[in-house]
Amino acid sequence: MNKLSLFTLYSSLWSNRTFKTFEHMEKTIISEWNDENTHPRVRRRPEEKYQITIQLIRQSDLNEEEQYVLIDYLDMLFQQNFNN
Repeated sequence: MNKLSLFTLYSSLWSNRTFKTFEHMEKTIISEWNDENTHPRVRRRPEEKYQITIQLIRQSDLNEEEQYVLIDYLDMLFQQNFNN
């Protein structure tokens, strides 16, 4: 799936967020997984935040194929950034 499709799918999950570009979206996702906007004492591990993201997708109105594609992309992104 192309970047525009992934961008559209992920953006559809968030009514209160706007992403300027695909790269901005990726940086925001990684920042969220790192829990960067949370006080250090209450931060969760990236693995926990990733699981929360997957649950959000599974509970969304996206169809099964869209969910699969988006989860597959996010899995790849997570592996690239957190499994060195």
